[in-house]
Amino acid sequence: MVIRKTWLAAALLSFYFAPVSALTQTSPASEELKAETKNIAVALPEPAAKAIASDRSAAEHTRARADWFKAVQLYHDNVFQPRPQLRVDVAGSPVVMLQGFHWYADNYWNHAPQGWWGVLAQSAGEVGRSGFDLVWFPPASNGSYYPNEWYDLDSQWGAKDVLVQAVNAMHGAGVKVVADIVLNHRNGTTNWLDFKNPDWPSTVIVKDDEVWGQPAYAGMPRSPNYDEGQGEVGCRDLDHRDAQVQQDTKIFMRWMKNTIGFDGWRYDMVKGFAPYHIQDYNDASSPVFSVGEYYDGNRQLIADWIDGTDSSSGKVNASSAFDYATRFSLIAAIEGDRYELLNDSGRPSGLIGWWPSKAVTFVENHDTSPRDPNFIKNASKDYRDQRIMGYAYILTHPGIPCVFWPHMFDWGADYKKQIQTLVAIRKSAGITSTSAVQIVSATNGLYAAVVTGKNERLAMKLGTNMSWQPGPGWELATSGEKYAIWTQSLK
Repeated sequence: MVIRKTWLAAALLSFYFAPVSALTQTSPASEELKAETKNIAVALPEPAAKAIASDRSAAEHTRARADWFKAVQLYHDNVFQPRPQLRVDVAGSPVVMLQGFHWYADNYWNHAPQGWWGVLAQSAGEVGRSGFDLVWFPPASNGSYYPNEWYDLDSQWGAKDVLVQAVNAMHGAGVKVVADIVLNHRNGTTNWLDFKNPDWPSTVIVKDDEVWGQPAYAGMPRSPNYDEGQGEVGCRDLDHRDAQVQQDTKIFMRWMKNTIGFDGWRYDMVKGFAPYHIQDYNDASSPVFSVGEYYDGNRQLIADWIDGTDSSSGKVNASSAFDYATRFSLIAAIEGDRYELLNDSGRPSGLIGWWPSKAVTFVENHDTSPRDPNFIKNASKDYRDQRIMGYAYILTHPGIPCVFWPHMFDWGADYKKQIQTLVAIRKSAGITSTSAVQIVSATNGLYAAVVTGKNERLAMKLGTNMSWQPGPGWELATSGEKYAIWTQSLK
């Protein structure tokens, strides 16, 4: 996650300086939750002396609150035993992912009758037929990337009921669904930190959060711990060393997986908290897939983060990470016709050259694509041609490739067909996350490589040098503007 939409700035300022009455007087209904959860011990912020008892009737008995109470009953550590993880982001993985949204897909811009969840539900069949194994949904909680009530799934992306329909539709099409989970930070419901559903006190906020510099909040209790990483000015940074935050996070993720139906996680802004928390939360929720947004082009830093998400020697259940190193070098190589940027002493230059089983490759995503609601429909031919060259690379190379929704669905039937063809070639050849790559050429004007799958070898080229051919015994599988791919049977 990076800074969101420009209109957010004014809202943040008004939130910072809004008058605060009954700051954390959240009326958590401790006895009610205790009863609902069959006396499971749950720590809740106690209501302040001036809290108004009648507050409870309207605010605390919403569907979100009922869902929270039920989730505690079902998924608290005292009553829930997670199963072992059976992950697909491992060596030899054949999976291909689709990012199922973009910045301008939500209800602020796109007014689909049933919201974006309805669009996803209606598209599930085509997503499955196009060869995608995973689809990444946007953050489901109200507030999206700036979440407030975790259990309020009526959001800018649509209604909770339609979200569940979309998840079920994807499952019916053979596609597993990855939830975008925002754990680094959180907003209150009426001010910066009146956290509801789950209810938390101000002590879950790190001691160096910028909110404590505001006079209205300066005297409130806070965590004794400093932030473990990068802060988020738009929300309160949470202390994941806090036992209540840890337990409620586990409960929420188990509910999202086992009640709502999500299969895996895309962790937002993982620079904000220590990677060992990812191991704890994955162990607690048993996802089939886990990927972190470590937004950095330095592959050593990305690899270090991955390493920190699994303390075991084999690192089988380490989280994967988006391969920003490959993305930045790939786009620079294509735009500049400088393919030496893709070669590191005979290995791919990004994370896929070091740890391909944990590298999720991509051409663009919602953060890297231009922030212009008209850009998708107005993108130049050169821009589109360069992006399909990017897909020719990531869909023939190791790693777990991820396709961006508007490239698949918003640039016309011919462009969609090119992506579908590339996915089909990858699947037919048996290219996996750890397939071997031989870089034949990486110079100005030409990138050429041979990638060995389980069923076939692929030869591919990119660039303005049109003369390169792989030699006899190869069959042209597809070609386009400045790219071509050939296949050869292993038999």
